[in-house]
Amino acid sequence: MKRDPRIAVARLGYQRQDSPQTLAQGLEEYYAANIGKVTHPSHLPPESIGLFLSHDMCHVIFGLNTTLADEALADVRTLLSSDVGTRRYASYLATDKQAQALFKELGYLKSVWVTILALPRIVRAVIEALRMKKRWPWNPPPDLGERRLADLRLEFGIRVI
Repeated sequence: MKRDPRIAVARLGYQRQDSPQTLAQGLEEYYAANIGKVTHPSHLPPESIGLFLSHDMCHVIFGLNTTLADEALADVRTLLSSDVGTRRYASYLATDKQAQALFKELGYLKSVWVTILALPRIVRAVIEALRMKKRWPWNPPPDLGERRLADLRLEFGIRVI
């Protein structure tokens, strides 16, 4: 049975602005809540692990779920609020076979449509990116995994929208 897209998705602990979870705990909650929707990095081909792990961390640090609208917002926040850069991120998406398969499954037209529907939140993401104290690292050092999400968001100036 398909979920009605108009029904709100339950918010998880990592999605709270002041979440006491560590980044690692938030990431595990994200994977546990999305079994069958999100592939855990341990089940990905080696060449895809870095891209998807960094992308999944962006979901957690920015407090996003896996609805299509939040997927669009995850890409926007990654581009605007992390240090990955447009060229590098586009290169990942264009060359990674797993990423290409996901886009093909969703369809490019549907991706564009979902992005258009998410425009109000995308505008907020632009504003939030301008307010940030520093950009989120695309490849965060391992010690950030043990830090509380609330503290990381305060340090980087990240607001969950």
